[in-house]
Amino acid sequence: MEIYGKKSLREAFGEALLEAGKSYDDLMVFDAGTSNSTMSGQYRKAYPERFFTAGINELGMIGLATGMAMAGKRAVACDMSVFLHQAYDHIRTAARQGDDLHLIIAATHTGVAVGPDGGSAHDLSDVARMRLVPKFTVITPLDANQVHSVVDVVLARTGFYYIRLNRPKVPIFLPDPAPFEIGKALHLASGDKVTILAMGDRAYTALSAAEQLGTGFADVWGISTVEPLDNESILASAAKTGRVVTVEDHLAIGGLYEAVAGLLSERLPTRMKPVAIPRTFTTSGETEELEAMYKIDTAAVVETCRRFV
Repeated sequence: MEIYGKKSLREAFGEALLEAGKSYDDLMVFDAGTSNSTMSGQYRKAYPERFFTAGINELGMIGLATGMAMAGKRAVACDMSVFLHQAYDHIRTAARQGDDLHLIIAATHTGVAVGPDGGSAHDLSDVARMRLVPKFTVITPLDANQVHSVVDVVLARTGFYYIRLNRPKVPIFLPDPAPFEIGKALHLASGDKVTILAMGDRAYTALSAAEQLGTGFADVWGISTVEPLDNESILASAAKTGRVVTVEDHLAIGGLYEAVAGLLSERLPTRMKPVAIPRTFTTSGETEELEAMYKIDTAAVVETCRRFV
């Protein structure tokens, strides 16, 4: 597996947003006092007339972004994921304002990958929340290169989008430009004993596990859109292997595990195992320590697959 360096998804998003400003003079970016963390501050410096801050006020930020979208602009609201809890009602209200709006929510610092910022900063339920809001496409990029492709796609078409971004640097393993299509999973490795469906930056973890499991063992798919899912690819792989393991830095409740379980229970009942955060309050620690503690690292994927098979 070739690696092209390391970069956090939030860094890549800041770069992509800055580049997009050259092409879209109607690209309006909003933040709630976290531009240094979300990396939207680069856009603020380059295009101050197209950058707006609501201060420490997520509700105001979503309201401002929604209003700008209703005025026909491309609106991007950036914030640390955990702070968006309090704006959930405003997000739901935004999605009711029409089908022709262009609103993107970029949420950084997701999962236990946030690490030493502390357990209260670990947002483990954002995918579950956003799956419940009609019209929103829920995007979980696999690496930094794919983030650039995601930004290109979502800025080119109207709609409501939620992009899940992480804090730490993670391996870049997809080519540049990286393939990305809404509603399509990315096939990363072939095997016939177990299907591994990995959400977001857990895709590299799944690939590393597949290498340890051996050639032809795991059929690995990177899930970069949880809503909508790539139903047909998942069904085809599950039919081939008869076993499905989902991998995510998120609660199993409401996340990828339950999304896939809902699909399979209706169309192809298949045995499943989750590699996900348990229903608990997480604690502070270094990212790698927490991934091992909560069993979402490579070793946990390998052990789960071996026991399953």
